[in-house]
Parts: sequence; C-alpha cells; structure tokens
Amino acid sequence: MTEAGAEEFAEFGAAALDSFQALFEQTEHLDHRTNDEDARELISDLLVDLMHYAERRGIEFNDIAAEAQAYYDTERDNPNAFAIGSTVQLEGPAADEAILLGQPTRGTVTGVLVSEQGQTEYYVHFLGQTQNQPVLAADLEPARPFPTTPTNQGDVHDPLKAEQLLVDAATRIAAADVHSRAPSQDDLRDHQTLLAALTTWNDMHERNVTDLLLNRVAEHLNAAELDDTTKPAPRAATAESTARLTPAQLAAQAFPVPLADSIAGDQKPATTRASRTRQPPPNPSR
Repeated sequence: MTEAGAEEFAEFGAAALDSFQALFEQTEHLDHRTNDEDARELISDLLVDLMHYAERRGIEFNDIAAEAQAYYDTERDNPNAFAIGSTVQLEGPAADEAILLGQPTRGTVTGVLVSEQGQTEYYVHFLGQTQNQPVLAADLEPARPFPTTPTNQGDVHDPLKAEQLLVDAATRIAAADVHSRAPSQDDLRDHQTLLAALTTWNDMHERNVTDLLLNRVAEHLNAAELDDTTKPAPRAATAESTARLTPAQLAAQAFPVPLADSIAGDQKPATTRASRTRQPPPNPSR
C-alpha cells in the first residue's frame, strides 16, 4: 500500500470542512469544493474555532501553525524543508565550527519557527544538549537515517530514543556501582549497543559521546531517589512502543469517526453565512 500524497491530504482537509459545515444549520448553500469564497469562509471559521480550542487547552496555536507549515512544505517535496522528527546535519561553516568545538553535527528536528518574513528556523536536538538549538534552514541538510538498533526494550529507530535509553542504562549502572551491587546484564548490553550506535551515527569518538552525556547521567543519578530510573529496565517492549508513524501514516488515519456523528443530530448550533454568531443548541428535552 502506497503512502498518501498531496491529493489525498487535500481530500482529508475537504472531509474536515464537510464535517465542520455539517455542524451548523443554514449552511447547505455553501459549496467549498467548487466555490472559492465559500472555501475561504469555512476554512477561516474552522481556524478561528481551533484557535479558541487551543487557547482553552493552553496550547500555543502559532507553534502548531509553524509545525504544520513545516509538514506542509515537506509533503510538497520542498528540498529545504524538514519534518518534525527528521534527522538532519549541519553543513558549511556551521558544521566546521561544530567540528572544531568537538560538538556533534547530526541531530533531530524538534520544532520549527517561520518568521513573518518567511525565514524558516528549525530547532534541533544534538547529542547531550539540554536545550534544542535554533538553526537556519540554510545551514541544514538531510542526515542519513539512524540505524535500527536492537535493545532489551525493543528496536530503536531514532537517535532521540537511543540517547534517552543510553542515559537511563548508564544511570542504573552507576547507581548499582554506588550501592556496591552488580549491574544488570541487560543494562550492560544495552549500554554497549546504544553507545556504539550513537558513536557511529554521529561520526564521533566513543569517549566524546560519553563525555557529552556525563552531565545528563549525573542529573539522573542525583534524582534517583525520587524516581524509578535506577530500577532494572523492563523486558522487551512491543515494536509499537519504539516505532513512530510517519506523517503520511498519521494522516491516513484521519477522521475514523465523522465529526458530525459525535454530536447529537438535534444539537447543531445555528449560523448564517453573514454572521458567525452561534445560537445555543435546542433543549434536548423538547
């Protein structure tokens, strides 16, 4: 089965507008699929409602919009666009500077900011760093995929997960040493496997990778009495726990239940094209 493309994604959007329009009375005359003005009105109304919903949930809508812009550019095969979760590497002077300082040049995109001038800046997590670094799109290029790495907790497919599991394993090993007990063999194997994978993927010396993670391990060790980090790792997780769906796969699951079907048919608010003023829903007892 092939992944969905731009046409399928556009149809997902049209289906969303169909369901949104069906929520309101007196909108039967709107035809967003053929009339541009109707499409503009419905899209605008839907975005306004999503802004209200984001505000109610305490979510920053502009951040979501920026991430959506990044996914949109990626799905349109823009060569200078990177999706959230994709692996990237520095190039040009930015890469030269990182190498000179002994810092990693490969990382994972964790966020995106599109300025009012249209300039795209990505937030990238590099190995061992506690804060994601802002990097201009012009200083980035795609990196080779992280190698699938088998661990006691399942296969690991991305460097973020590998780094977290390595820090956790190193913390448990250090805690065992502090308490004069033998570390778990699973932790020792995972530590060796993950360290080798991160060393190879980052094109760095093993000692440098270890040094970059020392502070994180120390922080975890100091907090060990407050959490379960030093407990032995759980047995192998299912493949789903370490795998991540692609944007296309996520989109393909859109609208498993029509939006209109989740609201009682006799409780649709009324609206007119000239005004978005919503009327209270009818009393269900009537």
